[in-house]
Amino acid sequence: MFKKQTRGEALPTFLGRVAKTLELPMEVAEGMPQIELLGNREATVEHCQRVLEYNDKVVRLHTGRMVLRISGRGLRMSYLAGDLVRVEGWFSTFEFQQP
Repeated sequence: MFKKQTRGEALPTFLGRVAKTLELPMEVAEGMPQIELLGNREATVEHCQRVLEYNDKVVRLHTGRMVLRISGRGLRMSYLAGDLVRVEGWFSTFEFQQP
């Protein structure tokens, strides 16, 4: 019934076991952001909890387990509803930071 854990093998988290049972993607259960890019001009970010910083050069989004920092020029949020954010502009970097 249970597989014996070998050295170096991580135990699944409770949310990981629930996701596997319900056949959900792990990023949904673990609170990880799902990011869809269209070239370097458009990014759609799911699971965004709040906007931390927003101007035409930097957008910082709190996504639960991490902060996503998008840098570039001419940045703007073209869509913001629920936990979905769409950022448009010219992207130069994406950084993932601890909250």
